[in-house]
Amino acid sequence: MKIAVASDDGNDVALHTGRCRRFVIYETTGSAVRRAEARTNGFTAHALGQCQSQEHEPGTGTHSHAALIDALEDCSALVTRGLGPRLVAELVSRGIEVYLCTEQVADKAALLCATGQLPKAGHGGGCCCHHE
Repeated sequence: MKIAVASDDGNDVALHTGRCRRFVIYETTGSAVRRAEARTNGFTAHALGQCQSQEHEPGTGTHSHAALIDALEDCSALVTRGLGPRLVAELVSRGIEVYLCTEQVADKAALLCATGQLPKAGHGGGCCCHHE
């Protein structure tokens, strides 16, 4: 299984998924977790500074999450400290579970996720969602 952790510096869990600078990808086997790669965030409207331009879906006033979801399609989970409810719903609809954490260290957050110790976003575990 692969777990993506939203991060700005590659070490800490980002506060905002769409604005993060990278996603640290972990591979898990049981409760063993290892860093596999880091993917630079060059695919979200927020990260590209295009949140008010062509990334918005016509007539909706909202931006598309398609590029972000496509970039994480090989992952089973995303761990973050914050994201909007629409992104949660879109990720889950594509088979990527979203986990919220207060843990700041990405390696620890990935381990908590792999061992089932993080709440799922929107599934009774609360939501640290905010406007995207």
